[in-house]
Amino acid sequence: MFNINCKLIHFVHNLKERCGVDLKDCVDLMNCNGTVMNLETKQFSVDLASSLLAERQHYVLLQVCRSDNNGGQKYISLVHNVSQRHPELKELLRKVCNPGQERDEKVRGRIRRKGLARHGWSQNVCQP
Repeated sequence: MFNINCKLIHFVHNLKERCGVDLKDCVDLMNCNGTVMNLETKQFSVDLASSLLAERQHYVLLQVCRSDNNGGQKYISLVHNVSQRHPELKELLRKVCNPGQERDEKVRGRIRRKGLARHGWSQNVCQP
């Protein structure tokens, strides 16, 4: 449990300390709806944490990793066995932690369907 009636800068610092995260690392929180709270962009804010976070809510602690290639971000869950303890969060975490995977699967499926159509094959036909 954390006090959200404090400045975000102090909240994030306390969050990292109590969770054993290096103070230099960037962290964020994901709510139960799969929304990332964007703490990283506001971690030095003097606004109250309650302006961003809700009371009596559960959040998943995420580490923010920056991608050198495209300037994007990748999230890694810092909660061990969260999908076993909270199976309802498993799919939400997968989408947040692997955002390109869903897009890549859609693109691969589209390419596969186009390739099958070009050769006159149905999607239901098994290929060796």
